[in-house]
Amino acid sequence: MGDNMKNQPITQMSIIGKSWSLFLEVCAKRSKIMMPFTIMAVIELIAIAAIFVFIQPPFTKFSSPIVLRFFGEQFLHYPFNLILTSQLFNYFQNFNAIIIGTFVAGMTISAVTEFSQTKEFSFKPAAKKALFKYINLVIITVLVFFLMQFLQSIEKRILIKILMKGPSFLRISADTWKTIFLFVFLLSAAFVQSLFIFAQTAVMIDNKNFITAIFKNMAFVLTNIFASCFLVIVPLLVYIPIILLKSNLFELMKRSFPEISFVVMIMGVFLTLFINLAITITTTKAYLLIKEKK
Repeated sequence: MGDNMKNQPITQMSIIGKSWSLFLEVCAKRSKIMMPFTIMAVIELIAIAAIFVFIQPPFTKFSSPIVLRFFGEQFLHYPFNLILTSQLFNYFQNFNAIIIGTFVAGMTISAVTEFSQTKEFSFKPAAKKALFKYINLVIITVLVFFLMQFLQSIEKRILIKILMKGPSFLRISADTWKTIFLFVFLLSAAFVQSLFIFAQTAVMIDNKNFITAIFKNMAFVLTNIFASCFLVIVPLLVYIPIILLKSNLFELMKRSFPEISFVVMIMGVFLTLFINLAITITTTKAYLLIKEKK
């Protein structure tokens, strides 16, 4: 009977259920696995303060030429300097996700794999393996990042053409169109990430190079498309409030108080921490489940 159970095909819902079960177990019993992503979040919190301080006296003698050239004179003054802080932090967060986040993700994948199989794990070998595979991991991260940026550029051009048709094209206001396209971009970015979600896992678990890993990833994704999309899109949905707040940050600052921009940035850091942990841990478990049944 045990062999019959083992030979039964794994369902999409069982992949999702077991993957989230491991995530909850890690949160409850092995929170140490979350430490690399937590350190990354702490770095981002420090970066918020550092960026703000850098564009304040006495550091303006260094920052002013940069701000004047790329942003404009008004961003040297309150409250526009808070908007600039948010914008510069977005750039830093993208850079951090590629350079540090890639390494952290690889290390976490290795640790989660060991924990899933033995209920024990060690960061030292996980870090060594992630460092050894770093170039392959970064190539995948950069590929996904630029694909998402390419999609966003197409969607921006479409949005501009719609807005040029008049203040209420199809009887929909410009603000509503902007909100619609924010959701479109979030879903399209999530779908792109879903298509490559097992690539880095294949690099870390099966020692594949980035090309072979992408092909193996595609085979896993296409045969488990619902689970792949669900494990990525559902955690990303919690970031919708931050996207809406950031897209209307100046209006939010006018209606409340300018320093609320810091609240939005800090909330974004903690939600990003949750998203990174949830996606990395659940998709690692999903990969192991799919691989086991192959």
